[in-house]
Amino acid sequence: MDPAIITLCVLAVAAFLFVTELIPLAVTAMAACTALGILGVLPAKQVYAGLSNSTVVLFGGMFVIGAAMFKTGLAETIGLAVVHKAGTGEVKLMGAVMLVTICLSSVSSNTGTVACLT
Repeated sequence: MDPAIITLCVLAVAAFLFVTELIPLAVTAMAACTALGILGVLPAKQVYAGLSNSTVVLFGGMFVIGAAMFKTGLAETIGLAVVHKAGTGEVKLMGAVMLVTICLSSVSSNTGTVACLT
């Protein structure tokens, strides 16, 4: 069978499982990669090669930091301070968020800043 057809079938099954969440999302994602390797679409060395990309590792680390910020209450404290200083006006609040973004971007990568603010 053509590798493109196999890939589309695996993609369709993965999309269905992502939408329905019949199995955990992480298991679905890893199973799709594994299926492509088992079915011979991808060489064994390339199945999980994307996980070693520095951007993927950066995003993973930033999500851990973001979760820690929410768990400790730091994100809420920063949010309340921004609202307290800027008020509830749309333009002032947008300007304050931009200033926070500038401060975060000056000490971390732009990708990390986006991950934190997301």
